[in-house]
Amino acid sequence: MIKNLHRFLSAAALAITSSLVLVAQSVLALEPSQTRDLTLSTGTSATLTLSAPDRKAQGIVVMIHGWSGQKDEVGGLFKRQAEALAKQGIHSLRMDIRGESEREKSGFRLTSTFKSRINDALAGADWAAKTYPSLPIGLLGFSYGGATAMALIGRAPELYQSVVFWSTIINPSEIITDDPKGEPYRAAIEHGEGYVDDFVRLTVTREHVLGMIGYNPLDGLKHYSGALLSIRGSLDSVPMHDPLILKAAGQAAGEYRIIQGADHLFNVFDTEANFDLRLIRQTTRWFEDTL
Repeated sequence: MIKNLHRFLSAAALAITSSLVLVAQSVLALEPSQTRDLTLSTGTSATLTLSAPDRKAQGIVVMIHGWSGQKDEVGGLFKRQAEALAKQGIHSLRMDIRGESEREKSGFRLTSTFKSRINDALAGADWAAKTYPSLPIGLLGFSYGGATAMALIGRAPELYQSVVFWSTIINPSEIITDDPKGEPYRAAIEHGEGYVDDFVRLTVTREHVLGMIGYNPLDGLKHYSGALLSIRGSLDSVPMHDPLILKAAGQAAGEYRIIQGADHLFNVFDTEANFDLRLIRQTTRWFEDTL
């Protein structure tokens, strides 16, 4: 009896061990397929997050980060948003913007222009359209990324089914003109470089500053007829452009939302606030409903 019990337990343990190994193998096999690193046509790096394997893909969202950021965004907001979208059956692609996203590798030296920003973002949108021609495309732009998204829409308004703006500016030159400490930008124009003390010390170059001037991305919305959502915190340092955005996109099914008490970054570093969670939930639901 005892011997048979030992045999039974040994067999059961072996079966459990084998099952655990299979589960572990399947998880390990699944992980790489859900997130893929890519190099786009402009040479910039991007990350593709695929929808959950048990969900049929209903669309793909191209994410454009803000000024001096990188593809995962501050506090990992874009990475977290990508994971939330994947659970609901939506692919996403987020790319770095050359001349900004190198960060430590470049000593936080900013050399991008609005034109180069558009080119990198457009490379991501083109990749999405060519790789998934049957899926509707959405755009998500954070701050300066919002103005970049407007420029993309202006070039091909029919390509995008839905767009979400987070704390968006409406013109790249706002970064210069709305800063009460304008000396760094004047220094960049006059001497080639200036220094902005933000989270770290940023070096702004003449090329970077001059490359923001002479654009009106808001004009790109006039022929857009898709879905549009603009989300902003009530304590955002950027002016509340949202009514103007909806007016400019007169043909779009648009709305804007204000998260009371949230700042430009939706208090992502405040462990007691949940504004970032609300932001991600609202964005996910919007793309679920509009893609």
